[in-house]
Amino acid sequence: MRILHFMPVYAPAWQYGGPVLSVSRLAEGLVRQGVDTRVLSTNAGLPQLPPQHLGQPQLRNGVMVTYYPVDRPNGPIHSKALLAALPAALEGVDLLHISAIWQPLGIPVQRAALARGIPVLASLRGALGPYSLRQGWWKKLPWFLWRERPLLQRAAGLHVTTRQEERELAGLGLRAPRFLLPNPLDLKTLGPDPGLGRRWRQQRGLNPTTPLLLVCGRQHHKKGLDLLPTALAPLANKAWTLLLVGGDDDGSGARLRANFERAGLGDRLHWIDTLPAGELAAVYNAADLLLLPSRHENFGNVVVEALACGTAVLISDRTGLAADLAEAGFGAVLPRQSERWCSWLEQWLRQPRRAEAGAAAWAAKRYDQAEVAATAVEIYARILQTHGQRPGRP
Repeated sequence: MRILHFMPVYAPAWQYGGPVLSVSRLAEGLVRQGVDTRVLSTNAGLPQLPPQHLGQPQLRNGVMVTYYPVDRPNGPIHSKALLAALPAALEGVDLLHISAIWQPLGIPVQRAALARGIPVLASLRGALGPYSLRQGWWKKLPWFLWRERPLLQRAAGLHVTTRQEERELAGLGLRAPRFLLPNPLDLKTLGPDPGLGRRWRQQRGLNPTTPLLLVCGRQHHKKGLDLLPTALAPLANKAWTLLLVGGDDDGSGARLRANFERAGLGDRLHWIDTLPAGELAAVYNAADLLLLPSRHENFGNVVVEALACGTAVLISDRTGLAADLAEAGFGAVLPRQSERWCSWLEQWLRQPRRAEAGAAAWAAKRYDQAEVAATAVEIYARILQTHGQRPGRP
């Protein structure tokens, strides 16, 4: 089978967030499964791409990717060059897997595929969740009703990453079947390594025995970090350090720092900007407990990565992975109430412990890149059979 992935932004445009990483990992995993996988995207966020390479297929980590120039460097992503190339790009494609909700460029791409009888699998990636829909709802509601929804009704399937995301679709009136496919994670370099964690703490000047709490990822209102000062302030008499790794997206990080300072806990914080993925194994192994108090989290990659390294996790019940963790018995899931978080943390600090035995193996079995890619192949085959198309070679 030949699969075409479309996303307006693609690796290495990491500044656009987790979906770029998830789509690129899936595409790379599919290639390793022997699937003919192509990617269609633009050079948005990639000024370093040589102009002569735009519009020309090129290999990136084994995947054939074609980047087209954007019409304008800022604002909504449009590309006349990509639209002109669509007929050739869709030639011989068995299925289009698209990740482009709220992106104008996704509309003509879907229409072109449907006009050629190519089934479309639409990845939602939290874009239709309640938190996302509330942001600029006066613009999103008409766009959804007039642009997105008619095409989603014609999709061969809707790709959800968690059962939470599937439940959140209730009330939107979407008829297309749902297919559950978690985010693929590259867990080959992640695993329990106490020595690595101790060395990292030493290099950073962190006390080797003080419980280390970790927040990993971009600092944004959605992440709910404002809960932490009120949850941790009553525990000032306990020994703990809070490590924050990631950039400040919208001023949430600056406000968090100010709130900790006002609570007299500024000296408990240790700040590090965004780190390369290759360095995260040391961070997870150095930490004792990952905190994710998100207002809404479609999936929660950092939860799986932490568990893979044997790090305990405390997350909000608005995290997509909450149900999986509860079912497996790993980690702690709490409502976003500072009193509940404070009480749980007080108990935990009496006897700090890392993740339960078996958490790393559980994470690898369910979310490793190869496992997720194999599931994707099964989903593609089911869609093609349903639409009267026989999948070609793997």
